Amino acid sequence: MYERVEVDPITVNVLGGAFTAIAVDMAQVLYRMAYSSIIRESEDIGAGIYDVRTRELCESASTPMHVGSIPGYLKGIMATLGDDIQEDDVILHNHPYYGGSHSPDVCVAIPIFFEGKLLGFAANTAHWIDTGGAYPGLNVDVVDVWAEAKLLRAIKIEERGVRNKQIERFLFDNVRTPTNDKGDMEAQIASCRVGRERFLALIEKYGLDVVMSAADHWLDYSERMLRAEIEKVPDGTYHAEGWLDDDGKNRDQHLKVAVDVTIAGSDITIDLSGSSPQVETSFNVPFEGSTVVSAHYIVRTIFLDEATVGKYVPQNEGIFRPIKVIAPEGNIFNPRFPASCTSRFMQCNRLADCVIQALAPVMPERVTAGNSAHAYAIVYSGYVPERRQYWMNLEVSEGAYGGMLDKDGTDCVDCLIANTRNNPIEDLDWHYPMRNLRYELRDIPPAPGKWRGGLSIVRDNQFLGEGFVSVESDRHYEKPNGLFGGHEGMTGALTLNPGRADQTSWYSKMTGARVKDGDVLRIECPCGGGYGDPFERDPAAVLKDFRNEMFDREHARLNYGVVIDESGRGVDLEGTLALRAQRARG
Repeated sequence: MYERVEVDPITVNVLGGAFTAIAVDMAQVLYRMAYSSIIRESEDIGAGIYDVRTRELCESASTPMHVGSIPGYLKGIMATLGDDIQEDDVILHNHPYYGGSHSPDVCVAIPIFFEGKLLGFAANTAHWIDTGGAYPGLNVDVVDVWAEAKLLRAIKIEERGVRNKQIERFLFDNVRTPTNDKGDMEAQIASCRVGRERFLALIEKYGLDVVMSAADHWLDYSERMLRAEIEKVPDGTYHAEGWLDDDGKNRDQHLKVAVDVTIAGSDITIDLSGSSPQVETSFNVPFEGSTVVSAHYIVRTIFLDEATVGKYVPQNEGIFRPIKVIAPEGNIFNPRFPASCTSRFMQCNRLADCVIQALAPVMPERVTAGNSAHAYAIVYSGYVPERRQYWMNLEVSEGAYGGMLDKDGTDCVDCLIANTRNNPIEDLDWHYPMRNLRYELRDIPPAPGKWRGGLSIVRDNQFLGEGFVSVESDRHYEKPNGLFGGHEGMTGALTLNPGRADQTSWYSKMTGARVKDGDVLRIECPCGGGYGDPFERDPAAVLKDFRNEMFDREHARLNYGVVIDESGRGVDLEGTLALRAQRARG
């Protein structure tokens, strides 16, 4: 459709900046117009421009889980509609067996036509608060893909610019939160229209051949940069594995995540063949929309960290070319239709964490110790009779990173694949019949290490009426590991009504649990592991943590070999040297 031409370096860089700006603007429109806090506050979206071959030309710097997910949606749309894609169509798609990330992440795609020919798409994804599954908001223990959500396979909500009112009525009559979902859909449509207009404006100014040739340049550049970094790692296969709690139903059955990372020149393969078979609940992972995306993201994160590489490398399809992902059909990372697969996030996070741990022996300077590698994705909800719909709030609580070379683990952050922003307590208190009673760092010592593990949060949320809670999470069973002598991190916990006579410990996955007026749910997120021998930690850093009330004198003495003086303001250096020397002698 276009001829590749030489483009001077200045124009290439101008257009590269313009591509990024388009994706950023699309994301900003979506954030600012959305109704649901998971989009407005947590930024659980992706947005960008894609060509007719579904290559990603640019994407917003938003939730990592959406980095590279939209091409899969577009492949599903094009496989379904074929040539029936017209100018001014607005297409909805969420089918996990046709490229979707998972069914709550609904894609809106608007085709971009130039001189009567399909050039590509402006598209985004956003997490809809309810998609009409068996239970409000989140569905873990459900029987199949039809029970988890209403499936939208390349549905034209607008055809040639005309809104299909019957489809719209059908769609929003079959969700519990029609006001939020419709508002979010309109925000997505507006975002895509901005992207289309901005991209066409570039073509009008510079010409089709120049714009697309510049895009090709950036794709090739990103590929070269990633390949150059992969080539620095010794060829070989590196292994790591871990265990997930359960599938949300069979509580005594832990599920294996096994990762083999093979480096061969400038190519990298992520092989998940040794992982658990698919399960009977929704705790499975759509292969193209989530498994592959997670592998792409964590490889990019490890190899192209801007602080390490020293250069900005744009996010586009070139990043994906050196990466191959293997998961046989029937694996938890590649389920067979019609298995439900909406609750896929925890497995993706553990996949990423295992890739990090596998590469630790050959990339010690770029990896972390074990991360929380989870997310407490919790949906609170209740029915509002006068509105004939539900109120619903999806909250993602923060975990922590493990320590790494020259840096302690980051505290209180949603790490790895999610990286969503926290929901402010004001948002909860203002908009929902709930109150936040506590929100702070967990009152436990961080995992010891030369660079300590990060601390997560504890959060107490109270219901001010009857309702439901659904939880998708993990890490109640296996602790985040320490690296190179660092100590393990801490598992998470959910407790209903802590300290009361009816106190109950919850599993990490709950589907449609009923709660009463006054009930309190305590969320304690997992904490990251330590990196390096804690007896090599700078005593001044130990003192700082002590003065920040992270632990007591005895903990400092036993775990770090540091003696803090009686005033609590300084380190007894002589006592510390003697204690560490004693430990070195064995």
